[in-house]
Amino acid sequence: MMTNTQALQAILARVGTFTGMPKSNIQLANNPQVGGKPYEPPAGQIWAKVTVKNAGTFIASIGDQPCTRTPGIVFIQLFAPLHSGTLELSKLADKWAEHMQFYKVGNLEMLQADILDAGHSSAIGDPSTMSFYQYNVNVSYRIN
Repeated sequence: MMTNTQALQAILARVGTFTGMPKSNIQLANNPQVGGKPYEPPAGQIWAKVTVKNAGTFIASIGDQPCTRTPGIVFIQLFAPLHSGTLELSKLADKWAEHMQFYKVGNLEMLQADILDAGHSSAIGDPSTMSFYQYNVNVSYRIN
């Protein structure tokens, strides 16, 4: 049986092997601040925020003891400077989807990836600034 922590570590390890963009342009959710400062998106470049969210565990079968499964979603939010077009965002979303979906390690199984055009976003700072255009790559997964 794989724990949620082991699954998180495996997912983040997979994210760490992505070569489609600079590592410095990938923000992990709730990452420690660098030098006491929050993440600063790179000027004029596409950047990503990765968040892993598990859902409720359920009993999948019962033998000598219950066998549980935990589903979840990896959210990969891609941000491009506003008015820079969507073609590069779309290409990068395709690369993320290809890299993450249908990957299996231990009792972690990554499932299909969905690519969504989320539109204008103010990912950081004042929500009225609407300073980015956003695509989301949502990858479902299950543990055990």
